[in-house]
Amino acid sequence: MHPWYRFCRFLFRCYFRLWHRGRIIAADKMPATGGCILAGNHMSFLDPPFFGQACPRGAYYMARDTLFRHPLANWILTSWNCVPMNRERGDIGAMRTVLRLLTEGKPVLMFPEGTRSDDGQLQEGRAGIGMIVAKARVPVVPMRIWGTNHALPRGTSLPRPAKVIIRFGEPFTYPLPENFEKLRGDDLKAVYLDISREIMRRIGELTPTAK
Repeated sequence: MHPWYRFCRFLFRCYFRLWHRGRIIAADKMPATGGCILAGNHMSFLDPPFFGQACPRGAYYMARDTLFRHPLANWILTSWNCVPMNRERGDIGAMRTVLRLLTEGKPVLMFPEGTRSDDGQLQEGRAGIGMIVAKARVPVVPMRIWGTNHALPRGTSLPRPAKVIIRFGEPFTYPLPENFEKLRGDDLKAVYLDISREIMRRIGELTPTAK
């Protein structure tokens, strides 16, 4: 883990707990070793660092490529384990990087919805994460966050002291159909969407209270 990443994670953890009265539930659900996909809902720019500081292990992130243009920003984001991705088109290079990280045993944080929710409600998952799950064949850890849509809503720049809760769900491996390797076109995309829907279903089952 990069020293800058470790230091920033410590700062975000202090901020999360002190300013947002942050609570983390069932972080021990995350596998202690090996590659895994951390799949979380998305409501605010606070979600990536908050999910990251909640993870017992250092995680990798997908980030919009335009954020890397300035040399200083590029250094900071790279040390934070961020992978640049072009959101305007299918970024094959970024996907290959994510698959390589998973193969190397790294955890990768992804947002199945693809973009922030306007009202805090869960959105439909996109096929992209389904493709990664199908190709990487690593466990998926559903995660859910509450409160960041109030802590830093869309259109605001200063965070508010809203309470934030993060919960980890049970890791699972999606069972691919026996004929998966032969699927093409719409049939293949249908499998990717089914995987994404299953991830969102499991995220939706998580609650902000311990059971």
